[in-house]
Amino acid sequence: MEDDVIKAAFFDIDGTLLSFKTHGMPPSTRRALARLRERGIKIVISSGRPSYQLPEELRQGFDAYVSLSGQLCYDEHGIYHENHIPRRDVEAVVDRVKAGCFDVLVMQRDRAFANELSPRVTQTAQNSGLVYEQDDIDHAFDAPVYQFCMFVSPEEEGEYLKLIPTLEHTRWTDLFCDILPAGGGKKVGVTATLERFGISPDEAVAFGDGENDLSMFDAVGTGVAMGNAWDAVKERADMVTDDVDHDGIWNACEKLGML
Repeated sequence: MEDDVIKAAFFDIDGTLLSFKTHGMPPSTRRALARLRERGIKIVISSGRPSYQLPEELRQGFDAYVSLSGQLCYDEHGIYHENHIPRRDVEAVVDRVKAGCFDVLVMQRDRAFANELSPRVTQTAQNSGLVYEQDDIDHAFDAPVYQFCMFVSPEEEGEYLKLIPTLEHTRWTDLFCDILPAGGGKKVGVTATLERFGISPDEAVAFGDGENDLSMFDAVGTGVAMGNAWDAVKERADMVTDDVDHDGIWNACEKLGML
């Protein structure tokens, strides 16, 4: 690839920028991000995490944030795209939780909480180096909900999603699936970000490892799967790099002529 073709790079967090083993960013990734900044390439977080779940090292130095799987996007000037789950759909999910169908993590703009700290919920938090708060599910009505994490296995997913057919869903772990408003997803947030910067999709690259990153790949010219990515992600990617713990970001950026 010729130099200066890429003008924006989008990065998933867990399993891409951050290691599942250390919950930190590899030194080579820090160097790659610094080099991209020096070259004037826009660097953007694109994650299911909200701002309050970002580690300190990711809270600055980025040009924009596609957070909550694309439902809330912001930069230094403020929010430029948001899309929350309609109240009727929140009610449908809450009703299923109260019926004991599944547990959820409720993700709002300023807080996230679980209705129950079950083993599956606790394991999810530990895997990402986070601590979840427990609260009454009715607090889901206190503020707009941008995303639910529904704690069901892939085998259970289809059965329960039939109960909430108006919502989108995606997954990056066997522990839960992301529940999003209709028409939501990382693709929408990435597209809004490119429009904000006046950058075409062909001038952008995205790095990811989970199923929820596939829509992000659809919004850019080049999709890069980490070596630790799901097989389905590798199959859809334009490039497969090394895993997060073995300089995957640096090596891909080097091959793409971005460094």
